[in-house]
Amino acid sequence: MTRDQLQRLLQDSKSFSHLDARARDALRRGGLPLELRSLDEAESLVAALAERAESDRDDDELRGDHDFWSALLAPLGRLPPAAQRTAALKPSTISRAIELYRWLGPPSQARHCLLTLLAGSGCSEALAAFAELIVADPPGRPQDAALAFVPLFQRRNNAAAVLFPRLLDGLEHPAIAAAVLDLANYLSREGLTATHPASSRVDRLAELLGGLVSRLARLEERPEEFADSPAELNAVVGESVELIVSICHALAMIGEPSVTGKLHQTLELSHRRLRTEAAFALASLEDDRGAEVLAQMAAEPVVRPRALAYLEELGMLSRAGEADRSPAARAEGELAAWLALPMQFGLPPQKLELFDSRRQHWPGDAEPVDCYLFRYEYRLGDRGVSGIALAGPITHALRADLEDLSPADIYAAYAGWCAEHEEIREISPDELSLEQLETWRQCQRELDEQGYENVRLAKLGYFFDEQHFVASARRGGQSGVAIADGEQIEWRPIGLGSRPLDVDAIYQIHKGRKLLRAFNPDF
Repeated sequence: MTRDQLQRLLQDSKSFSHLDARARDALRRGGLPLELRSLDEAESLVAALAERAESDRDDDELRGDHDFWSALLAPLGRLPPAAQRTAALKPSTISRAIELYRWLGPPSQARHCLLTLLAGSGCSEALAAFAELIVADPPGRPQDAALAFVPLFQRRNNAAAVLFPRLLDGLEHPAIAAAVLDLANYLSREGLTATHPASSRVDRLAELLGGLVSRLARLEERPEEFADSPAELNAVVGESVELIVSICHALAMIGEPSVTGKLHQTLELSHRRLRTEAAFALASLEDDRGAEVLAQMAAEPVVRPRALAYLEELGMLSRAGEADRSPAARAEGELAAWLALPMQFGLPPQKLELFDSRRQHWPGDAEPVDCYLFRYEYRLGDRGVSGIALAGPITHALRADLEDLSPADIYAAYAGWCAEHEEIREISPDELSLEQLETWRQCQRELDEQGYENVRLAKLGYFFDEQHFVASARRGGQSGVAIADGEQIEWRPIGLGSRPLDVDAIYQIHKGRKLLRAFNPDF
């Protein structure tokens, strides 16, 4: 977009903050959000917006319009890497970015995009400006700070010499402390610095670790003093855990044995992830207590993958129990860690047991792989949820209740769910051609003749050279799914309970059985 086009857009949006929802939508459709194709366009955008901010310096309503500024500044964070590498940012652009960032102020949920532009440019002046801004005036939200740091992990240049030691002053700001240490750890691990950037602050790191651990210890004893709800408590714990993990990694790489006392203090926490990280740091510092605890943590499924990886990295894998190193135990650990992710259940299951295992060909794998089904269970008071999850070729838990199915059908459900091939696809009923509609009518008549009732087409599936008409129906007083593939009709009831099988799950089983039979003659 040209500067003139941008100026016209800004002129049109002069009263943006006062427009109603419909008018704002119309304006966005006319030009927002922007798509920038070059560094020149990005610089034009920054210049125009800085001028706009200067002319409306006292307009607090405009400054606080997060939707407006997010729509205009977000493209700076999506600038193609090739465009960023073409040339360094002009000094005038750096100055205007600084002015605009400061004008927007800490409440802004969009100004971190300006930091992303500075970090991505790679020139020394821009990196110095980034370091100064993020330390002196950090973004208000930790997630915004983390996004601003992303370009620094994607470039191999002189970033360390420009950014440090100034960035280390950010250790005093909870919103950016973990990101600062993660960057320092990355630069050291990749060999981009002769020494760890935080080596000169090892005493401060130990002090910071001690304070965080003491706080978490108090929180474990009296959580009500720190939060009014489980969500708030999780946020408090999550922020501390992230920073403690970063500190442990830094201390392990710096290699200063005087900090072992604080790491031993961390081992007293009940938090399994933190005990594992502290143990790794101690083992790295040749403290045998670290290897001992890592071996203990390998017996805990939710941290087993991490504990085993650390022991292997240290050349101490034999310290873990043989049972904890078995393929089935490793698969159990991967599943427990996956279930504990925030986007899944957020914590490990109370119960996890092996339901079935077999070695078989799996869609997408050239050689046979070990496949494991685990039954998991969560309980909260009188309520509970359980299911059968897969580990091995993939790690996943379908939402449908699979517990009444045979192991073969459960494997098929997962194989059908993850199958990807250009000749395996589905279309909705309203996409059918006249020829396909006529074929469906013939199938429908056959279903009627066989006693199926309330037949409704759900989808047409293409499975290589086969067509599968998938329909919901009733038969013998039960609701279920009928699948007609031209040779036979397969019927499956949807089941009962709070998570019954639906049309998609049943068709996944159908596809999965065909796939697994094709590669496993005994399936």
